[in-house]
Amino acid sequence: MARVDCLATVFVEDIPEQLEDGVLYVSRQCHVALHNCACGCGEEVSTPLVATEYDFVMEDEGASIWPSIGNHDFPCGSHYIIKRGRIHWAGKMSREQIEAGRAYDRLLKRGAQPKGLGAILAWFKRLWIKFIS
Repeated sequence: MARVDCLATVFVEDIPEQLEDGVLYVSRQCHVALHNCACGCGEEVSTPLVATEYDFVMEDEGASIWPSIGNHDFPCGSHYIIKRGRIHWAGKMSREQIEAGRAYDRLLKRGAQPKGLGAILAWFKRLWIKFIS
């Protein structure tokens, strides 16, 4: 399996048993997007498309998913953004950054307003979005 730079979007009702490299399978019924890890390691990446997890936008150029795909628990540790069907590689995150991001996600899911480190992370996220858009 080879690293991919883009993902073709295919809308499906039923999730295929075997995923093809370079394809983003989207099931609106199941509220999920699936693809093989873009690094080529062969791991299957499942992205929940619900308000508290990820945003999905389909454009003429291809699909965009936000926030970034962080495969931090995979051996490859890959980290990337899917924007208009293209893979934009992001740097690897330290364990402290990963845990801070997860803590921030938990705050958002509870509906709490971020404070301290969470507020700083929210500011960096807005800045990141501004520069990649």
